[in-house]
Amino acid sequence: MWWRERALFRAVALSAVIGLAGCQVRPLYATAPGELGPQADLPAIAVEAPQGRTEQVYRNALLFRLRGGGDAAATRYTMVYRLTVRSQEIAVERGTGTPNAYQLTGGISFLLKDAATGESRFGASVTAIDTYTRSSQAFANVRARRDAEDRLAKTLAELTLARLAAYFATN
Repeated sequence: MWWRERALFRAVALSAVIGLAGCQVRPLYATAPGELGPQADLPAIAVEAPQGRTEQVYRNALLFRLRGGGDAAATRYTMVYRLTVRSQEIAVERGTGTPNAYQLTGGISFLLKDAATGESRFGASVTAIDTYTRSSQAFANVRARRDAEDRLAKTLAELTLARLAAYFATN
């Protein structure tokens, strides 16, 4: 009887190996010989001009990541986006009842278009959250919010880059 269990185990193991042989798992930026991969397409994205300070931080972080700190390639794609940031009180002081901690929720909706034809190629939305605390000093409060907005914008840029790289890696 033990030989039946061993034969069954071998049959299951063999079918699992055959089933997994068709799967392809590879790093996002890895390329096969002769392929350019997503690294060739990412620097060719032109990102629309920002409307405010937080959008400027987002755009700068995204462009730096798209181009790896280098120069832009010839524009093949344009990207339009909309950034929203919402603030919410998450903690209050016991004695006074004034809020002392806030949560910023940011979202980016973006659309990648072919620069030559204007045809939409890829669109997605990403969201991120960051927090900051307030104090009794006015300047410290302004700076805390600004720093939280900057961290949020940079996180959104990283998430956008991941979505774009995944798109180019699969298309």
